[in-house]
Amino acid sequence: MKTNLTQAFVKRIQCEAGKSKQEFYDIEIQGFILEVRASGAKSYYVRTTVNGKRTSKKIGNAKVMDIKSARIKAMKLKRAIEEQKDIVLGKTIKEKKKASVLTLGAFYDEYYLPHIKKHIKSYETNISIFKNHLLPKYKNTPMDQISKASIMKLHSDMVVKKHLAPATANKVLIFLSSAFNIAIDLEIEGIKDNPAKSIKEYKLNNAKERYITKEEANRLLEAINSTEQNIHLKYIIPMLILTGARRGEVLKAKHEDFNLNQMTWTIPTSKSGKKRILPITPQLLELYNKIPRDDSEYLFASPVTGKPYVSIYNSWNSARTKAGLKDVRMHDLRHSFASALVNSGRSLYEVQTLLGHSTSKMTQRYAHLSNESLMSAASCAGSLVG
Repeated sequence: MKTNLTQAFVKRIQCEAGKSKQEFYDIEIQGFILEVRASGAKSYYVRTTVNGKRTSKKIGNAKVMDIKSARIKAMKLKRAIEEQKDIVLGKTIKEKKKASVLTLGAFYDEYYLPHIKKHIKSYETNISIFKNHLLPKYKNTPMDQISKASIMKLHSDMVVKKHLAPATANKVLIFLSSAFNIAIDLEIEGIKDNPAKSIKEYKLNNAKERYITKEEANRLLEAINSTEQNIHLKYIIPMLILTGARRGEVLKAKHEDFNLNQMTWTIPTSKSGKKRILPITPQLLELYNKIPRDDSEYLFASPVTGKPYVSIYNSWNSARTKAGLKDVRMHDLRHSFASALVNSGRSLYEVQTLLGHSTSKMTQRYAHLSNESLMSAASCAGSLVG
């Protein structure tokens, strides 16, 4: 039986009546097992396959050893068994030593991905950063060979050469540093230091906001309609503009969330942790009716996985570049929605409600007026001297 082995679970679980023993397989570490016997004995084991034969090694008494220590020992035993397998296969000591340190790609698949799925509520950004920026460069690189100098160059090139947002470059640093910290905490063999921890992040000017004009929106939509990289992008981007919703909220939208009788779209769980209900405007309804329908419960299911897209960065980047809007971030579409409301005279309370901000302070950063609105407002004073 597969389950999430926690200290509380280990303490309370008992062998079912009529059975001599039961085994519970951990969902986080493959091959990590809790064995519970009718006698009341509880033991940790690690089980793996070597040269076609299943091998089990006892880790310790579960009533004495805590779950974290058992996990660390389980991973060490798995690595030791794998190293023994290398010797049997005739690998040299040098080759075995080189292979003993996990590559970033192997660590991502085996440890990082299960960790964030278990401990982080919204982990899509983590996956996107790894797949778009870290794995293309370091997938096959042993983690002990990823140097500080290399990371600093990656961080710099993202902004200077690729013209990506400093915030995105900073996320690369943050998530890579987090991965090393997890590896060190788990005592992954060969990983003793975190080369990303002391690298300075870019200073961000969060007060400076970018919002698109009507002319820029038209250029962007024209570029999106001419791209074939992602069949759904021409619906996703307009939906972001029309609703001010977050990227993840749109990508995870389900048909069942759209009530066409009440003309509402319910976002079950927003960033604030609460559900949010948005009105379906005539423009949004028209867009919704154009979205191709298939058997998926999602509006935008990936043709490859049948599940929501993890990332649409490549197709988005191609479209914005083609439109001559390389500096526009996807989140700027949300800001543009808010700016359009403010410029139309809507209250900050209305903006706050539609954006799903938990406090009015968060909405203040969106309360900018365009130059045209400022000019129009200032011109009203002209009647005093005209």
